[in-house]
Amino acid sequence: MKNCLYLVTLGLLFGQSHSASDAARQQEAITRLEQAVLKTNIFELPSFAMKADVHINNHGRKMDGTYQFLWNGPGQWREGINLPGYSEVQTGGKGTIWLQRSTDVIPFPIHNLHEALGFGSSAVAPQSMLLVQLALTPRDTIKKTSERKEHGDKLTCYQIENEQKRSSEICIYESSGTIARLSPYYADSDLQPVGGKVFPRHLSIHLEDKTVAEVNITELSTPAQFPAETFTPPAGVPGRAGCMNPTLPRLVKKQSPEYPLIARQQHHQGTVAFDTLIGTDGGPRIQKVVESASPDLEASSQSALSQWRYEPATCKGQPVEVETVLQVSYTLSY
Repeated sequence: MKNCLYLVTLGLLFGQSHSASDAARQQEAITRLEQAVLKTNIFELPSFAMKADVHINNHGRKMDGTYQFLWNGPGQWREGINLPGYSEVQTGGKGTIWLQRSTDVIPFPIHNLHEALGFGSSAVAPQSMLLVQLALTPRDTIKKTSERKEHGDKLTCYQIENEQKRSSEICIYESSGTIARLSPYYADSDLQPVGGKVFPRHLSIHLEDKTVAEVNITELSTPAQFPAETFTPPAGVPGRAGCMNPTLPRLVKKQSPEYPLIARQQHHQGTVAFDTLIGTDGGPRIQKVVESASPDLEASSQSALSQWRYEPATCKGQPVEVETVLQVSYTLSY
């Protein structure tokens, strides 16, 4: 519920009452954020190839497969996933994406896999849980700096407010100066250099003491640009507007679901998830349930989610429709 990336020159808005020391501290924070975004953002490389072994947990059954990503810049890229019973190929460039997969919606374990990767062409995770971050805009302000620990590492975190007065947070590992994902469910390790950037070679998501998705990168290299025919779209597949790593949709209206009485009486709990299209008007169009705890929880979740509204995703400032998986979790207290 998890565009071409570039770094802009950052400037904070200072009132006359701010002291020189305040301005200096904020400029220092901006510089650190700039460096962290640049350091982790492999999509600024002119080309790269990524290959990985992947593992997903499909309702207790471990499934092994492969992942490949080829990048010639934002104008030419190709992504492929192969697992038992599932395949997916995406090609993209110049504001268009072509997607071919063996299912009509995103299976929930595949959504988890995209979240583990930390980047993508759809709304795979909240912005703070992505490894590839967009730079701040000139009208963003840093409102607060804090420190915490995750997985034994010290983090410095920055609360950022945009011009619509909505807040987000980006954290940086003190030890490596790289982007940290804001959730104890993620585990990224084995940071290694590639083309002047740094990227983990092991990425995973853990829920309820289970590893639900794992990526072991076996190759991350920066060869010369690939031939144009490498990125030929799948035959017969229509294109749609989109890009790699769009600015994600931002939730602006949320309706909490009711916990149905019969579900509570029968001790039904767990996660309900829907494959959903978030349109350019910010409205969600629920397509299909992809994870369910019980039918009564499905109905309550769908009723609430249909009332949510978003600022739409954008590519180079233009609204685009994105596909994602929206989730609602139900937990009983005993």
